[in-house]
Amino acid sequence: MLAHLSIHQFALVDQLELELQPGMSVITGETGAGKSILLDALGLALGERADAGCVRNGAEKAEVSASFTLNEQARLWLQQRDIPTDDDLIILRRIISAEGRSRGYINGRPASANDLKDIGQCLIEIHSQHAHQRLLQKDTPRQLLDAFGGLQLQTTEVSLVWSEWQQHAKRLAMLQEESAEVTAQRQLLTYQVEELRQLAPGETELEELETEHKRLANAENMLLNGQYAMAACYGDDNGELAATQLAYQAITRLDNIDDQHPLLNEARELLKQAQIQLEEAGRSLQHYLELVDINPHRLQQVESRLSDIYSMARKHQIQPQQLHAYWQEQEEALAGLNLSDDDLAELEQQVQALQAEYSTLAQQLSNARQTAAACMDSEVEAHFEALALGRARFITQVESGTAEHGNKHGIDQIAFFVQTNPGMPGGPLAKVASGGELARISLAIQVVTAAVSETPSLIFDEVDVGIGGGTAERVGRLLRTLGKDSQVLCVTHQPQVAAQAHQHYQVSKISGDSATHTQLRELSEKQRSEEIARMLGGVDITKQTLAHAQEMLALVR
Repeated sequence: MLAHLSIHQFALVDQLELELQPGMSVITGETGAGKSILLDALGLALGERADAGCVRNGAEKAEVSASFTLNEQARLWLQQRDIPTDDDLIILRRIISAEGRSRGYINGRPASANDLKDIGQCLIEIHSQHAHQRLLQKDTPRQLLDAFGGLQLQTTEVSLVWSEWQQHAKRLAMLQEESAEVTAQRQLLTYQVEELRQLAPGETELEELETEHKRLANAENMLLNGQYAMAACYGDDNGELAATQLAYQAITRLDNIDDQHPLLNEARELLKQAQIQLEEAGRSLQHYLELVDINPHRLQQVESRLSDIYSMARKHQIQPQQLHAYWQEQEEALAGLNLSDDDLAELEQQVQALQAEYSTLAQQLSNARQTAAACMDSEVEAHFEALALGRARFITQVESGTAEHGNKHGIDQIAFFVQTNPGMPGGPLAKVASGGELARISLAIQVVTAAVSETPSLIFDEVDVGIGGGTAERVGRLLRTLGKDSQVLCVTHQPQVAAQAHQHYQVSKISGDSATHTQLRELSEKQRSEEIARMLGGVDITKQTLAHAQEMLALVR
């Protein structure tokens, strides 16, 4: 349940701390005093949209914090996200800067507005004064019936199977209705891929072939120049001195000079190094020349292979280096088009199986809805007399269809019908019920669905608008009864409703010379009598109205 609400610098609220108790609590006050501000602030903590306009004038930021006692649903939500809990409490906090930037926290850990909304649905349920208008929306009857019957798990299962069935059916239809253009594309792609398979270009083959071709084409020139260079190092048969021999002679001549001048020593050392390097160069050239192969046949093979690769690349208007990657892409594209008959038959079986599964689950859900509808109708009608609806009848119509005409919510068309007067024909809620009747029927449905809700805290925001007198008193009794099992927080203008509360809070607006602010206080028994008397009689509270208020409270006790 909602245990504590803390509001700072929000709209007209300077600072407010509200401790809430189990049972039924009401909030009353003059029109415009700021009752809606409290719910707006709570909505902010529950992830509603924030803007700079909610920050009190002159303040740097607004802050709202709501503390709830944990229930199992909320505890599981926290465990799934590894958010720690302390003292079986969960604290939702929201801060809005004067520039409109918003930050949210769950138990001190940063959280998005969507996270606050998700966890908020586990903790509190809000019924607004415009809920009766929502009854006229097409999908509302289904949502209310599923909530009353506790059918959310079944509806989720039906939705998942329906989505999978539709995905497979769409894929099957696309393949079965394959156009002539796609068929022609497959034929062309098959021909192109077959050509590429026969060529089978390697990923690095082109670079290797070009290197080999260059070496083979220049083999004679490489051999001639290499032999000349090796002769220059080692000498040849013509009797010319090699570079190594000349270096040896120079070293010998310098060794005959009896002088240790640094320049002479440096020259000796350089010549010795040159002789060593010339010998190593000669050996390297000798090994290289042994590898040079004059092979006209291999050269012809390489040239033919390169020609095939260049020709295929030109045919597909790509660079030769891209040919291997292009081949792989075409193979993948062809594989995507070539669904075998066996695969198609398997897909057809999957679609049929999913349709059968959906049909079974949807029919089970429909049966459960029929049962829940009868029970809900009975419970809603049980409140009609208290709401001055006399012998009106409420009917939740559940019309079942076939799987082919179903959707993710099942195979049912669900609508609310009402018969307001015996002997008169009934009809759709929107056409038969007047505005006042619609509001009271909506209240009965809200009370019934709230009674089976797993949410521990329920807020009713002026749901008793348009109701007065004995009807308002009976509405108050309904809410008080609801407060035995859930925490009920009710914003009301009806004294008959306010008198039924276990706790009573009053909102008032205080205007000073320079600022206006809203304050809230819990009323004592005496103060409650005065507030209910104000609600009964207006500005001037007479002895009669005060006595009437005290009598109302005494009757509740």
